[in-house]
Amino acid sequence: MASLTLEKVRKVYNKTVVAVDNMSLEIPDGLIVSLLGPSGCGKTTTMRMIAGFEAPDRGTISVNGNDITRLPPNKRNMSMVFQFPVVYTNFTIYDNMATPLRNAKMEEAQIKEIIRAISPEFGIEESAWNEKALNLSISERQRLSLAHAFSIDRNIYILDEPFSNIDPKARVGLARYVRLMQQVNKRTIVFVTHSQSEALTLSDRIAVMKDGKILQYDTPERIYTKPMNTFVGWFLGNPGMNYIKCTARQRDGRGGLDAGPFMASERVPTEYEAKISGDRQVILGIRPEHVSVSRTQANGYIPARCLFSEPVGSRLLLNLELAKNVQINVKATTDVTVSKGDSVFVQFPEKHMILFDGKTEEAI
Repeated sequence: MASLTLEKVRKVYNKTVVAVDNMSLEIPDGLIVSLLGPSGCGKTTTMRMIAGFEAPDRGTISVNGNDITRLPPNKRNMSMVFQFPVVYTNFTIYDNMATPLRNAKMEEAQIKEIIRAISPEFGIEESAWNEKALNLSISERQRLSLAHAFSIDRNIYILDEPFSNIDPKARVGLARYVRLMQQVNKRTIVFVTHSQSEALTLSDRIAVMKDGKILQYDTPERIYTKPMNTFVGWFLGNPGMNYIKCTARQRDGRGGLDAGPFMASERVPTEYEAKISGDRQVILGIRPEHVSVSRTQANGYIPARCLFSEPVGSRLLLNLELAKNVQINVKATTDVTVSKGDSVFVQFPEKHMILFDGKTEEAI
């Protein structure tokens, strides 16, 4: 069982490239925490410092309150899976899985029992145990790398985009197994990914990163429904959150969200009334699935023109133009029939609106 703490950790390369910038993060015992962000945001560097392959220039890393910042990787009781699979190519598949168990001085009979139990979870047939790992495809090597990591009980598992080289069919089953294993054994997992769907599905908490900093650290639900700034709202979601620049007007109980060519809302949402006085530049954020669409005019609805329409599963993905240089994405239900060039009307339900400051782009 292990809790993990990073306190004011900083890593700079070549004296100029700030990979991780004064990061503090607390990961409670027994949770899956995802580091999520675009390429180059510092996810992998953070992971490598946790594992001991990189040393921070400043700050501390602790496990259960014990400083491990300068401890070598083999003393940290962690297993790590890299994005590009690392296996012993001259070993057999069985020996690859058995190596950490043998290093732990387990009896061979017990080792065989463990490997027999976990092999099916990673799509490894017992009949293939004696094959050389050299002959495996990259997808098979990654599954073997995962089996190697999870063959032995560790305090912390660090997974760096572990499913990116695995075929889609096997990916779902492996992700399910990792989640189930964590729930049963209550081990701490640090999961590094740029895939929002993996992060939202697997994680207990998500740390959204950009430019070496953590922008928001919270549960998947809170990250999705209450983003702390416009980047987080845009990065999570497919498509991401819509944004409309507005002037919030609040005078004597009257006002609204004025987008210039149209009124985005006839009133400032109740949640924000006490936070806004006079005129204030804001950004209205709303998820595509929360926009209401109608083919007929109704009170409070805004006219729009459809620029793009495509069925996506049980939804109809629309790109709508509300005014010049003002476009939004909408996920409508399939009972609404809209084609390119059609005129429609949209409305933004107050309960789904999020307002951001027009200058800082931070949530109000």
